[in-house]
Amino acid sequence: MSGRILRATLAENLPTMLNVTNTTNGKLLIKNAGNFDLWIGYDRYDVTLATGVNYFVIDAGVTLIFDQSNGVGFLAQDTGLWFASQGGAGEVQIWVANQV
Repeated sequence: MSGRILRATLAENLPTMLNVTNTTNGKLLIKNAGNFDLWIGYDRYDVTLATGVNYFVIDAGVTLIFDQSNGVGFLAQDTGLWFASQGGAGEVQIWVANQV
């Protein structure tokens, strides 16, 4: 396995795009290391309080693990994801682990 690890501090309600792309088999780990809800979406406007409709929420302290492969599918194969902390400043930790 190889890959990359990303850590980002997020200001409240300020969308940030992070490169979580993966085109090979592997895993994607996303941890909400902050104290507030983490909103995730495919579009910048989906993760803001004023316009957010299509977003996924990761509660504070939760880590999600996604299997990625041609048979299972990819969360973000060729595009990044938008992240925003809602309720206060937050932190996200991401590990993109893929096969060599």
